[in-house]
Amino acid sequence: MKIDKITYLIFITLFILTIPGFAIAQTAAGQNSVEKVVQDPLKFKVRLFEIRHRNPESLRVALRALGSGTPGADMEANQQLRTLTVRDYPENIAAIEEALKRLDVPEQSPVSLEFQIHLISASMTGSEPKVEVTKNLEPVIAQLKSSLKFTNYRYISSVLNRANDGGTVNSSGITSSLFPAPNSSGAIPDNPSFYQYRMRTIKLRQDSLGKETFQIDEFYFGVTVPIRTGVGGERSVNYRDIGITTPLTLREGEMAVVGTANISGSDEAIIVVVSVHKVK
Repeated sequence: MKIDKITYLIFITLFILTIPGFAIAQTAAGQNSVEKVVQDPLKFKVRLFEIRHRNPESLRVALRALGSGTPGADMEANQQLRTLTVRDYPENIAAIEEALKRLDVPEQSPVSLEFQIHLISASMTGSEPKVEVTKNLEPVIAQLKSSLKFTNYRYISSVLNRANDGGTVNSSGITSSLFPAPNSSGAIPDNPSFYQYRMRTIKLRQDSLGKETFQIDEFYFGVTVPIRTGVGGERSVNYRDIGITTPLTLREGEMAVVGTANISGSDEAIIVVVSVHKVK
């Protein structure tokens, strides 16, 4: 009978352990006793949150870690009604409410940026044409005259594009002759030139001082120009591709000289100037 009594006690102990909310605790004397784990669903509260801006199911997934995890606690999202229903302890509901204040906000519209690309031709020959330029380009041309060896500078044209933060720009066009007078390189006057440019992965960032910068992972500008080849009566017209490829960092309102691309030898070049503004 002793064996049967021991078997019965083991069975009763295992049965108690399977009851939710109970556990075996050890007394100071080293004996095991059964105690109730403090989990009181009667203290649960229910709160209905109206979701105004974001996806309710996405918020439920993001916030579920803030729940108590106690059996009976729950969080349900209703896509049609745009609500989030929480059943949990008051302190957990309060934490979820605070998180919703930060997460359920309107998505910010991408910042729209306006880029201007200015083309300037530079040469060592010919007379300088009297071509008017905008006032913001006058300091740039003055700086070029003081820092480069070219004697003549001519404003060609400007192009404008808009892009969003994180976007790209791809464009192309045609322009009149880059050099209106004959020059030593063989670039032919009165023949059009063709240009193309792209800006990949435009990013609006802040530098270490907290000032905004505009970063372009890859800026490319290329132009196809007519070149006279051959000698005497055997001369013919061919087109040659020249270009600039570089990463680029700009500040709003600055006129940045991206670089120069030589057409032939070192007597003629195309100079590319870029500026950017945020569109209000």
